Amino acid sequence: MLRTISALALAACFTGAAAADTKQLNMGGSSTSSGFFPYYTAVAKAVSDDATDINVTLVSPGGFAKGLELLKKGELDFAGTSPALISEAAAEGIELRVLWWIYPAVQNIMVRADSGITSVSELDGKCFHPGKNGSSTQKNMLAILELLEVEPKLYLSDPKDAINAIKNGRCDGQVKSIGGSQLDGATAELNLSTPLMPIGFTADEQAKIKAALPHINFFEVDAEIVEGAEAYAAHTLWVGFAAPKEMDEDTAYKIVKGMMSGVEDQLSTLAALEGVDVPSRTLSASGDLLHAGAIKYFREIGLDVPEALIPSEAQ
Repeated sequence: MLRTISALALAACFTGAAAADTKQLNMGGSSTSSGFFPYYTAVAKAVSDDATDINVTLVSPGGFAKGLELLKKGELDFAGTSPALISEAAAEGIELRVLWWIYPAVQNIMVRADSGITSVSELDGKCFHPGKNGSSTQKNMLAILELLEVEPKLYLSDPKDAINAIKNGRCDGQVKSIGGSQLDGATAELNLSTPLMPIGFTADEQAKIKAALPHINFFEVDAEIVEGAEAYAAHTLWVGFAAPKEMDEDTAYKIVKGMMSGVEDQLSTLAALEGVDVPSRTLSASGDLLHAGAIKYFREIGLDVPEALIPSEAQ
């Protein structure tokens, strides 16, 4: 079941009912259990506050992959996404355009410290939660495991159930998105009762993954993310927002402008945004075409948009 939360209901500072001529937009975010959910709430609020003729309703489909399915059906107007999902849509003849990229989310693999597992290859035959069903995290983790010919006993469930399974010994580990070298809250809490250790990728594994899945990069997680842990390489997925190319330029422009108007509030929900210039990061990180409305905003604030990111409809 879809979970929809109106931006008006999410924050007390929204005042009054939307006017009859207000454009209603459905925005796809992460699951409500995700540590990133407050960020999507803040984005919905910022756009609705800034654009007097737009009201954004935040939809929680359960993950970016499920959000893509709703974009295809026209049930979402724009949504959180990753490069792999944009490519997947393109392969099906659906053209998405980037609104902005936030940052590369670190995909952190943790196992019970008493499991004896010290590498990704040793997950073979062991119980492992590859991420929430329908999430980009799960889709990419499964692709990596298949590529490396590692076959765990997959524990396909919601994150809360997976944590309980790890806590009571029914499962050995999980992968979850984190911001940099700091555990998400749920995993940090689990570590207090059930000591965990991270596992990373070898140089050879990284090279093999990068060659086959070029949208995936790697991040060196600092030592001591938990007591006794050494530094290790985790894979990353770019997190951002996209809309169908059919969205009109003015609406996309107002979405990007509105998001930028609330960056300070968004920072309070997502520490990884500290010091990040979202427009500049988008232009330097994107390998996918930008929406014409985003291009209009970026040029308005004085940025040069690389020719390679400009689609034919924005020429």
